[in-house]
Amino acid sequence: MSAAEGGARYARPVGRIVDLAFRRDGSGWLYWASWSTEFAVSRFTWATPTPGVLALKFHRTLGGTWSNDDGVIRHHVESDEKEDSVVETGYAIASGEAPYGTPVTLLSLAHPLTEYLAGSRFAWVEKPESLSDPAAGAPRPDPSSPR
Repeated sequence: MSAAEGGARYARPVGRIVDLAFRRDGSGWLYWASWSTEFAVSRFTWATPTPGVLALKFHRTLGGTWSNDDGVIRHHVESDEKEDSVVETGYAIASGEAPYGTPVTLLSLAHPLTEYLAGSRFAWVEKPESLSDPAAGAPRPDPSSPR
């Protein structure tokens, strides 16, 4: 899946943003954020076991709230849970259109990675360094406080 090594972003007009990022080292994440200030990051490792098949092994899910502080988006992690699930799906990379007709390269999955967090079509981001794991370095709850 060398053409998809980088990042992809899919935005729905109903108040959600979804980023799906693939790093060359085989790690990645699925980020979901809502205008209600909730967010979730599911971290995974990925591989292409056979041509046209993408396998993701999810190992950690973080959730919480985000805020916009003078144009700087900040994330506050309220939950950090281990996960152990594998999703395999078919995929294709092809030319397509973003909303409003802008030409893009699309990563199309045979089915969404989760039932409620993401779609199945993602637009290629030319500069994947512009995508970073939003929960990396975010404040965590004090482990001694009750949840």
